[in-house]
Amino acid sequence: MSAKQLTDPGLKIALALSGGGFRASLFHLGALRRFNDAGLLSRLTAISSVSGGSITNGLLATKWHKLTPDATGRFTNFRQEVEQPMRDFCGKNLRNHPLLFGRFNPLKWKDLATRDYSVTNLLVERYDEDLLGHAKMSLLRDIKSAGGPSFIFCATNMQNGVNWIFSDSRMGDYLTGYTFKDDMTLGVAVATSSAFPIAFPPLTVNLTGLPWQDGKMGPGPERDQIRAKAILSDGGVYDNMGLEPVWKSSDFVFCSDAGAPFKNDPDLGGNMFTRLKRANDVIDRQSRALRKRMLIDKFERGDYRGSYWGIATDIADYPLTPQASGYRGATLEKVSRIRTDLDVFEPVEQDVLMNHGWLLSGAALRAHCSEWPERPSEAPSPSLLDNQTALDALEKAD
Repeated sequence: MSAKQLTDPGLKIALALSGGGFRASLFHLGALRRFNDAGLLSRLTAISSVSGGSITNGLLATKWHKLTPDATGRFTNFRQEVEQPMRDFCGKNLRNHPLLFGRFNPLKWKDLATRDYSVTNLLVERYDEDLLGHAKMSLLRDIKSAGGPSFIFCATNMQNGVNWIFSDSRMGDYLTGYTFKDDMTLGVAVATSSAFPIAFPPLTVNLTGLPWQDGKMGPGPERDQIRAKAILSDGGVYDNMGLEPVWKSSDFVFCSDAGAPFKNDPDLGGNMFTRLKRANDVIDRQSRALRKRMLIDKFERGDYRGSYWGIATDIADYPLTPQASGYRGATLEKVSRIRTDLDVFEPVEQDVLMNHGWLLSGAALRAHCSEWPERPSEAPSPSLLDNQTALDALEKAD
């Protein structure tokens, strides 16, 4: 096993935040609370995200310069600057404006009639206006230059089928090459990362005239076309765990996974759409299982240290004495089946999802990074830590 300790200075410590709509955004928010209270959030050198995880990651990036650490590295104003705005955002219906109302706005009809504009552009506007304050990509570079982490947002390049990243110094993929656009809004990165394919079409990103470097594709019209207009979709199409940019270059890798667990279905239905959806679910299951196995194998080989926690993880999976408290049985099943939509999440759903992320990330730290000193941390909703109480509250909210 790796001899590196989490307390060692100068480590590369990465956190990957999976997709899963607002469910993922809130689950990860609970984990971020735990990491912040532990003094670890401020020590991260990279935060990679996809889809619902990118919503939370985007807000964290815009607030990073406002966060004030104490002597232990804990941001004292994290709850006011990050938690509350994120909860407010997840309490609104994000999907209906671009999918329904935006389409019926006469001011948008001319744009929507063009090939390179779609409802996903309206999603960009919602992120920029309602969550990210029209922050530009240059903000990510400024955070890194000031000693903060690399914020990395994963999308999928639909033209060549590989992972496309937006980060502090570059955007692109290993085939097309890399460029950067300072004045592009962060909303573009978050929207492409979270553009769930069934609801939102790929976003066409105009990159004409930008300088490019590297790239495995040889010179030619195909590469030139992609470099002029990249067609990007949800990062979860390629990697729904957000691991791709960080698991080859870090000393510690932590993965928070809120992806939907696979559900047995004896009756698939007889129409083409249910069969296609089921085939997509099976492909997603295989891809996620493979990445999880690769991650655990790397932990076991000692390539790096860290931990994984998933929304369907039973707290008993962590070898802890005494056993940590957490959601089990019917409550765990209920929580793991909460929808992955971008619609309104009620306060009780937010509380339980944040509790769940907080509980599991704390258990993962204690089980696999025991050298890191435990520090006081209050659950997002202490009154809903009890299994039956949480289950009753969720069922009442249905």
